[in-house]
Amino acid sequence: MTENATATRDRLATLVEEASDGAIAAAEARAGGVRLSALGLTSLARMRLIDAVESEYGVEIDLGARGFQLVDDLDALTAHLVAG
Repeated sequence: MTENATATRDRLATLVEEASDGAIAAAEARAGGVRLSALGLTSLARMRLIDAVESEYGVEIDLGARGFQLVDDLDALTAHLVAG
């Protein structure tokens, strides 16, 4: 993983923690291998995460199934943002 990808992944993990009001620790999100929903990411937290990612990275995440799946996988979301 490149330095940029690592930094992006770490920031996203922090955003997950903030969006979930601490229910999912950044370290848990970074551990990988598990969907964020399996860690307890609620639909409200997912919407907060989408808003935070869109604001911070200047992107728009489709609210359809693909967008929701993307935001459920920290590695996929990182790859999507790094690919730009």
